[in-house]
Amino acid sequence: MQFSGRRQKIVRLTGDRQADLYPHSLQFYGQPPTENISLSEFETFAVDRLKLLKTVENLGVSYVKTSDQYATKLEGEFRKLNFSFRVETDEKSLDTEYDKRRKDHISHFILRLAYCQTEDLRRWFIQQEMDLFRYRFHILTKEPAHDFLKFNNLHYESISDEEKNTLKEELINSSYGFSAPKVEDHDFYKVPFQDALDLVRGRKVYLREGLAYIPHQEIVAIVLNDFRTRLSKALAGGRAL
Repeated sequence: MQFSGRRQKIVRLTGDRQADLYPHSLQFYGQPPTENISLSEFETFAVDRLKLLKTVENLGVSYVKTSDQYATKLEGEFRKLNFSFRVETDEKSLDTEYDKRRKDHISHFILRLAYCQTEDLRRWFIQQEMDLFRYRFHILTKEPAHDFLKFNNLHYESISDEEKNTLKEELINSSYGFSAPKVEDHDFYKVPFQDALDLVRGRKVYLREGLAYIPHQEIVAIVLNDFRTRLSKALAGGRAL
């Protein structure tokens, strides 16, 4: 990523090319940005990202992270700072979605530059980014969640309705807080048990033939662990960009 004190003309992508660059509202930030941006945009992105992460930190202290109050207040901050956080479907929103995803991507890497310097800074940055990621993943609907997992080569297979019905009793008994109607309404994923050791240890999932059957609301724990591992390695290795 390069920047200049002079106002620069940014080449804007359109249509399918935009979708190819940022296909999802949720990102693993695997590739750093390569475009040129102005110093004023660099500063704005950095300040807004820091405001967002500070809000995540403060809300995490004041509210339960799975509560409606937490979600409502965090959504308000996303809207105020113009960051992408959910899949937009109406035509008008799609027109601005590219700008939001671009800002999210670039601002994440700008703060990596600032927060990769010491262990304390890295620890704070990773924790806030994880909480941000958790919130975004939780609000994904079924199809976007499947698309995100597939795009990032996370091969967690969603079980069929037929298999779910066959294993209904086992899923009810092994999944905390799940009744028969809730099992019917939620997706379950088959994951190698070694990828879900924390859930297995907490007896939160059904095990069968080396596979853990994980409800959608718990799969975030596995995806989040992958996200944390990638981000930790990037920061520890000095690869902020």
